[in-house]
Amino acid sequence: MNQDEMKALLQTLHTELAARPQVDAATREALQALDADIQRVLAQSGAAANDPQGPGEQDDITVLAQTLEARLEADHPVLVGTLRDLMDRLGKMGI
Repeated sequence: MNQDEMKALLQTLHTELAARPQVDAATREALQALDADIQRVLAQSGAAANDPQGPGEQDDITVLAQTLEARLEADHPVLVGTLRDLMDRLGKMGI
């Protein structure tokens, strides 16, 4: 997946989130943190994009995405679907 596709997927997540005002503030903040982490990784080029700051940051992104998935599962299945797609694509990118 190239960076443009990942950015488009992140934009989809933003759009879906904006359409759901009932998502609580803590979840919104966590989604924003995940977005910032992913944007930072995408901004890096070459080998650094596959290993942004070592395995610790990759683990942080994965854990945050999994936590968000669990929070959203019951009440926001559309967001969960997009989040799962995002997680899958990050995995394929080695993140």
